[in-house]
Amino acid sequence: MSLCLSSIAQAQFYETIRSARPGQSIGASTMGKNIFQIQSGVDYFGYTNNNTDLKGNGFLTNTAVRYGLNEMFEVGAFFEYKSESTKENAITNTYKGLSNMIIALRHQISIGEGLIPSVGFQFRLRLPVLSEHYQIDNIAPSFVFVTSQQLTKSWTLITNLGGSWNGIDSTPTGLYTINLSCAFTSTFGAFIENYGSVTQGTFDTRMDTGVAWLATPDLQLDLLGGYGSNHGLQDYFISTGFSWRTNREKARP
Repeated sequence: MSLCLSSIAQAQFYETIRSARPGQSIGASTMGKNIFQIQSGVDYFGYTNNNTDLKGNGFLTNTAVRYGLNEMFEVGAFFEYKSESTKENAITNTYKGLSNMIIALRHQISIGEGLIPSVGFQFRLRLPVLSEHYQIDNIAPSFVFVTSQQLTKSWTLITNLGGSWNGIDSTPTGLYTINLSCAFTSTFGAFIENYGSVTQGTFDTRMDTGVAWLATPDLQLDLLGGYGSNHGLQDYFISTGFSWRTNREKARP
């Protein structure tokens, strides 16, 4: 979304904030040297498994912090706190606590122009320091290759392709996203996205959509929602959040 909005502002880099919100996809660009950015949101989610009579819903908050080491590399961390209630066979359980903690490194491999896409790579480690219900046994790595392609002045196509491990067993999961974003003005845009995973031949896919508004060049607000139906499991979410960064000129050494 931020890639698309900033293109209308005719900026190759940094004229407007570039955020991983909203949506599941990440862009190929990095923060820029000495730039600090925070991205945070609140989600309401729910799910129903028709095969097991399991139902659940809850809230989660997630925050990502990112820092540009130089123009092509950045480091970051991601934290998620979840509170949810489940019901199965008339038995209700409530869980809450730290459900995700991740450290990450992102590299912008190349900078595209026109229909030639920008290319990036991100590597992340999920740490086994979570609350009891969400705890994992081992450090869980994941990686993703990213392309960001400017189709027109207003339209941007982003793809992510990668894999992850869950920290419990050695079975890998393949991941993908396809995101199409449109900037209606220099400060307002929308996107639609398909994303999914495959594990041992089992394929899951979901859709989400949302909008983003640039309140200032350094502050973005967003609203989005998504839905999936796979193998008897139906799930949905609604999310709102913000992204804020330090000003590039003030961050220069």
